Amino acid sequence: MTIRFPSLRRRGGASHIARPIIPPDPRTSLDGPLDPDLVALRTSLLPYRRRLWLRRLVRRGWIALAAVLVAELALWSVARFIPLESAPVLSATIPVVGLLGWLIAGARARPGLGETALAVDAEARLGDRVSSALELAVGFPASAGPPDAGPDDATRIDPPDDAAETNRFVRRQRRDALAALRVAPSGLFSPRLSRRPAVAAAVAILLLVPVVLIPNPQDAVIAEQRQVREAADRQAERLDRVADDLDAKGEDANDPRTRLAQELRDLARQLREHPNDLDANLARLGSIEADVRAQVDPANEQRASSLTSLSRALSSAATGKPDANRDGDPKKASDDLKDLGDKLDSLTPAERQDLARQLAELEATASQADGAAGTALRDAAQSLAQGDTAGARSALDRLGTSLTGADRRVTATRDLAGAASRLQDARRDLADAGRQTAGQGQGQQGQGQQGQGQGQGSPGTGQGQGQQSPGASQGQGQGQGQGQGQGQGQGQGQGQGQGQGQGQGQGQGQGQGQGQGQGAIGGGGSNARSLGNGIGGNGRPAGPSNPNRPYELGQDLSSVFAPFDRLGKPGDPSYIAGTGGDGQTQAGNQTGQGSNNGASTPYQQVFTDFERYAQTSLDRGYIPLSVKDFVRDYFSSLDPSN
Repeated sequence: MTIRFPSLRRRGGASHIARPIIPPDPRTSLDGPLDPDLVALRTSLLPYRRRLWLRRLVRRGWIALAAVLVAELALWSVARFIPLESAPVLSATIPVVGLLGWLIAGARARPGLGETALAVDAEARLGDRVSSALELAVGFPASAGPPDAGPDDATRIDPPDDAAETNRFVRRQRRDALAALRVAPSGLFSPRLSRRPAVAAAVAILLLVPVVLIPNPQDAVIAEQRQVREAADRQAERLDRVADDLDAKGEDANDPRTRLAQELRDLARQLREHPNDLDANLARLGSIEADVRAQVDPANEQRASSLTSLSRALSSAATGKPDANRDGDPKKASDDLKDLGDKLDSLTPAERQDLARQLAELEATASQADGAAGTALRDAAQSLAQGDTAGARSALDRLGTSLTGADRRVTATRDLAGAASRLQDARRDLADAGRQTAGQGQGQQGQGQQGQGQGQGSPGTGQGQGQQSPGASQGQGQGQGQGQGQGQGQGQGQGQGQGQGQGQGQGQGQGQGQGQGQGAIGGGGSNARSLGNGIGGNGRPAGPSNPNRPYELGQDLSSVFAPFDRLGKPGDPSYIAGTGGDGQTQAGNQTGQGSNNGASTPYQQVFTDFERYAQTSLDRGYIPLSVKDFVRDYFSSLDPSN
């Protein structure tokens, strides 16, 4: 008798790793009722199936954790070199993606009944009993159902045949597999620690902790970009409002206000689409602002004033009422001129002559307000003087039209000037948002001790260099002094300053003292023998509300060296700034008589000159509003009358 079993050969050739064939589940492959032993075998495999799935979930969890930590490490490492504003969002997304990937991988890793049987045979060392039982049940469907009623197979005496022997063998093998499965260890498929993913996760954590905790230099860049983007959005909204205002005032497509409104809308769209392109946005803002300022007539307000005066005078002359059209409305003046033209024929020659005289007196004002208005006014005055009422009426009509036209041009120019001012504010705010402010000031310190004695000074020169805050500005000065005195002694000191001056004096005295001071501006004539080297210090410049001077000026600050009687004042052609190089040091002792040089000027006397010079400089050129405000606040804080 020969029993032929289904082929259980391994897939793959000799050169490949053997991969077993997964036996199918009899419940899904066969119809009808199953053998009770087969049902019990399937039921016994279900707990092992759940534990096997748990092991696979744990292993894939380690892999997902390692992948998440490595991705986080890569993200925050890149964020230290590249400003990634979305890094926190990406960092929060990575665990979600890892969890989703773990769930998908876990669902796909759910083992089937055949995989569980193979795993149980391998780890419990059952010799392929369970997997063979499942395979034989599907390979011999006749033996998978319930056994036939009758005597036991062992007591049967019927002549054996191949089918009966096969059925008897399959059922015996199934019972043997079930018995072996029941005594298999219950702790199979316990979760394990995946070494490689665990090591990768541990290394990633060790590297990620310092990367996250150490301050990121790109945070300042991200904050600046966010500030620039918010400023760009604010300025875009402001420009849209300005564009709507100009578009509502524009009369037609050729009106400059209408064209400017379209340019402002395009600029607002650029700010919204490219908020981080600060340089390009500032350049576009500056270009449009320059074009608008080129269209603004500098004498517009003067023309507007002349137009108002002319309108008021014309209404008074046309109506004969001194208080007519007090506001100087050109439209009201045009209506009054029209009414005057209608009643010219009813005027007496004397009244027409008087009206002509009044109009002639306004010719200069009309020419300043508008050239066409000046011409029309002259024609009207001449026609009235000659008794030509028709010509005067036509000239008055042209004069009224010229007034309204000039008023529209003045209004349009004012609108353009206001738009230019708003563009300047927008450009300033946008630039301020992108400017990194870092103030570092440098001061000067000096310390020394002077002995007592008598001596005589000789003419000497000294040069020095100094630094003053804010910024890193540097200045040079030169001074000369001559004097005589009595005394002797020695001393040492350190100092640094700048200035220019000359003086003579005599004096005698003795004293000893030590002091330390800090300042940014110094200078004056001196009969000193030496000028020491200064030591710079770091300090923060005081603002306009906290000037670099005491609340009450002491003796040392109550006067400054400003010989305006000898030199030209700042801004005059005769004013020349001091120049110099490295300081020189001389020493000596002489005797003589000295006198007070009188080279210092009270602080209250020179403050006005310096303030006037600063105001003149601000008015001469185009200076940002923030700088003008800073300079004005600075001089206000220094005003001795406060």
